[in-house]
Amino acid sequence: MLLVAGLAVLIGLATAAARPAASAARTAPLVSYRGLGTWVDLYDSRAWNDPAAAVKDMASHGVSTLYIETANYTWPVAINQPSAMTAFIEECHARKVKVVAWYLPGFRDLGKDYERSMAAIRYRTPDGQKFDSFALDIEASIVKPPSARSARLKTLSAKIRRAVGEAYPLGGIIPSPAGMKLNSSYWPGFPYKDVAAVYDVIVAMGYYTYHGDGYSHAYNETRENVRIVREQTGRPTIPIHVIAGLGDQSTGSETLAYVRALRETGCLGGSMYDWSNTDDADWRPLARVRFNRVQTAELPRDVGYAPPLGNCPAETSHPKEVFYQAAKQSGERILHFRLWDVQADEVRLLVNWHDVGPLAHGPRARWSGVRSVAIPASLLNANGRNVIGFVARGHARDWRRWGVRDVTLVTP
Repeated sequence: MLLVAGLAVLIGLATAAARPAASAARTAPLVSYRGLGTWVDLYDSRAWNDPAAAVKDMASHGVSTLYIETANYTWPVAINQPSAMTAFIEECHARKVKVVAWYLPGFRDLGKDYERSMAAIRYRTPDGQKFDSFALDIEASIVKPPSARSARLKTLSAKIRRAVGEAYPLGGIIPSPAGMKLNSSYWPGFPYKDVAAVYDVIVAMGYYTYHGDGYSHAYNETRENVRIVREQTGRPTIPIHVIAGLGDQSTGSETLAYVRALRETGCLGGSMYDWSNTDDADWRPLARVRFNRVQTAELPRDVGYAPPLGNCPAETSHPKEVFYQAAKQSGERILHFRLWDVQADEVRLLVNWHDVGPLAHGPRARWSGVRSVAIPASLLNANGRNVIGFVARGHARDWRRWGVRDVTLVTP
């Protein structure tokens, strides 16, 4: 991924297909892109020299998926260090960590790009283990003009998809959507819809660390990256995994902001680039990345949204948490809502990430009457967005039965 990091830094940023739109119904499992991930590229000698120690450390931090680079378009071989690669796969699977292979094409020699992509997909360890998925790193800009690059990306992606079939999970790693807005000459007309037509998950190189500093910047840019992907693909519920940025350039506060934005938007998961650059100040907030399902409806919902959300009758795609948003609010407000099967200390209420406390228990296996909670003005933003969260207790993989509906925010 960072073979072109120098280019990405210079341009301030960190795709493809032939399938018809009707094929948007997915059959591939997406588990490899859910929850917390981390990355190893070709140049990470610390990881390659001791895969067992690297994977042990990843697992100790709650990593669900390792994304590992198998080659790039300039690399002398199709699979880097096969013995170490085998060790990575075996160690990951022994610790119940998924492993996704990724390859960086140049789009100049499509034959090489295809063969190296397929080499990763077909790779097997001596006992038959394989990568759990493959992702194409879409960022090289050596082919010009951008329209020709997009056409080559489309051709390559369609060929890969035909080879693996519809049931094989593919990830499309795309440049920072916000970064491409900042530098419109890098890849004008980026083919979001073509990428979404082939790849099951959009893995967006958010990389807020390239574009600014501070909590608000990391938070706003992460939300903006999700918004752009949804808007440009025309698919509000498209599966998205957002890469935060460079671990050695993200402060703990910025990483926390990124994680909060990731959770508010209900992404499948997230990750920091890369493993060797991620320190304890980052790992602590990264532990809060959720292991989400593909969600319908997409989050956050505007206050006033009445249908049920959570893990309850008629809705099961938000099992861990639900977020709503409201415009600026001046003064105290009353939050109204109904709950499904919420028991003592099971669900907590967050207002702009301030913990208001656990919600009182209610009837089992049915909806409560309307609940009301007074929200003091001190917790509300008078000049910007307000976010209200209902968060179920337990690990992100604990699918508790609970739900919320009929959420409104009114003056007393």
